[in-house]
Amino acid sequence: AVIVRSSTNIEGELLNADQKLKIVVPAGIGVDNIYLSACKDKGIVVENTPFGNANSAAEHAVALMFAAARFVPQAHEKLINGEWAKKLFMGVELKGKTLGLIGAGNIGRLVAQKAIGLGMNVIAYDPYPNQKALDELGVNILDLNDLLRGADFVSLHIPLLDSTKHIMGQEQFEIMKETAILINASRGGTVDEGALTQALIDGRIAGAALDVFEEEPLGAGHAFEDLNNIILTPHLGASTHDAQIQVAVDAAEQIEAFLKDEIIKNQVNS
Repeated sequence: AVIVRSSTNIEGELLNADQKLKIVVPAGIGVDNIYLSACKDKGIVVENTPFGNANSAAEHAVALMFAAARFVPQAHEKLINGEWAKKLFMGVELKGKTLGLIGAGNIGRLVAQKAIGLGMNVIAYDPYPNQKALDELGVNILDLNDLLRGADFVSLHIPLLDSTKHIMGQEQFEIMKETAILINASRGGTVDEGALTQALIDGRIAGAALDVFEEEPLGAGHAFEDLNNIILTPHLGASTHDAQIQVAVDAAEQIEAFLKDEIIKNQVNS
């Protein structure tokens, strides 16, 4: 059995070298670093741990939304550099605004709960929604274009798949409100960074806050560095003490269940 984090790739030589490997479990939800089809071909089960860091990821998305709405890091930078820039940063309240979720799975619904608690209206786009859970929350499902037209904040909560790569690109930014803010604490690659850069430069949307990127770490000289209407964090969604303990426990328990009792949970390469 192997437990991995996102910086360790399970592919190629490693898969060919170990003939006894039976199960791979990442300590988290993402499996971008695991060659799923090769594992399946070799009879290796891949399970993720989707629940242990879900709340931390949801809270970080909300934190990014607050920070973008009130220019928190930009104001901090001005202040520590000796500038009292109170008039420069006129923000907006979250109460009464519409949050559009792209992806309404476990994390997306946690974000919805928190946003509703803040007095926001929540709408969602999801090709395979849990309708009962969303009905209980009062979240309406819309098609993507209608969501983009109506949302003041758009937050992504989807895996990176062929069908979701660059789901947010030039066409989508042109549909959004000019006052809208994009939040991405899900997966890099779901947002076309070139198109986002241009949309922010042109004022096509008001701002963005990103925790994930097409290439990580984010390289020096990236176009985002020249923008003052974007907030960036280095993939911190699951970076809480609470989440790290829980995903480790979840991974260990799932491996024990598999090796001792042949119980498969949260398989992602069936």
